[in-house]
Amino acid sequence: MRYAIFSDVHGNLEAFEKAIEFFKQEAIGRFIFLGDIAGYGANPKEVIGLLKDMNPAIVAGNHDWGVTDKLDIENFSEYAETAILWTKKIITEKDKEYIRTFPLTHEEDDFFCIHGSLDAPENFNYITGINEARTSFLLLKKQILFVGHSHKAQIYYANTEGISFHPQSEISIKDNEKYIINVGSIGQPRDRDRRLSFCIYDSDEKLARIVRLEYNIIAAAEKITNAGLPAMLSSRLFIGL
Repeated sequence: MRYAIFSDVHGNLEAFEKAIEFFKQEAIGRFIFLGDIAGYGANPKEVIGLLKDMNPAIVAGNHDWGVTDKLDIENFSEYAETAILWTKKIITEKDKEYIRTFPLTHEEDDFFCIHGSLDAPENFNYITGINEARTSFLLLKKQILFVGHSHKAQIYYANTEGISFHPQSEISIKDNEKYIINVGSIGQPRDRDRRLSFCIYDSDEKLARIVRLEYNIIAAAEKITNAGLPAMLSSRLFIGL
């Protein structure tokens, strides 16, 4: 089966529509969303509607918990807190009820999905390096772990020689190895590549690849500015940071 696995849309309608346009050209058998549908971007209602239409498997992100009062947003950054408070006023109670149904984890036959990391999923810890990856590898019962949260598309693999970082955007899944694949972010990449990112995983071909696409950043940024959200949330889109 071919899976489209994506994360961190964050209210960015232009980016999400571009990703969906790509999905329609592929033979996708199942969609999986790794959390954070809203926050930061100016179109939370619209992206929630598109997500519902896709009917994907879903896991909850920290912003999903923030907009539904399941997580104390005082620990968020100033920009994130401002965006969450704004989003809570924009989306409907029905939207919030939908987001509250998001579970913390999802699993398929050969892989596991979570927003942050496997250690204390409710704390939404990050995996940004080998040391943090090691903790989740020790807890991983499946061959592959798909994550988001850091907004940085990254691939790690573990075998008898240890844990390594895979610098390419495509990797073949080998029987004697385990993998952690961060699919990056559709709505707000932070790996110095402004293009949206997601993962296509083919469980038959045993191949995973990170896809990067350009989208209309100018339109997305202008909407953020016009909504009165912090200017930093629009400017960062242009540099992927």
